[in-house]
Amino acid sequence: MEEKDLDRVCDLEVQCFKNPWDHKQCLYELQENPFSQGILLKSGDQIVGYAFLWITFELAQLARIGIDPQLRQKGYGKILMKHLIETAQSQGCDVLTLEVRESNQGARALYESVGLIEINRSKQYYPDGEDAIVYSMGI
Repeated sequence: MEEKDLDRVCDLEVQCFKNPWDHKQCLYELQENPFSQGILLKSGDQIVGYAFLWITFELAQLARIGIDPQLRQKGYGKILMKHLIETAQSQGCDVLTLEVRESNQGARALYESVGLIEINRSKQYYPDGEDAIVYSMGI
């Protein structure tokens, strides 16, 4: 991911999340957060998905992942997740974790399909009071 990609990434943020990150937050992840990696998934020249993966020593945390809502159910999420897992493995990580809204059944099914398991619940994690389900996997 490069700075020139952030307009599309921010557009997808608005489409994918109740509390989207703005351009400033995405730029911070891309340029200032030393643990963050911005990763794109493209089909031809079109950005169909993206992720921000935080690598801290042996721990990888999926901070953000989004797939264009009009292109879901086509396997793009699984492709991106498998790439993120491989990226974390190649950088010496032993564990991948993430949090997801309890109500986000599509994302939860995706995470479970690539081997993540539910390990915890963070009560009232999101600004609207919804719980987060914490997923993890050894890699």
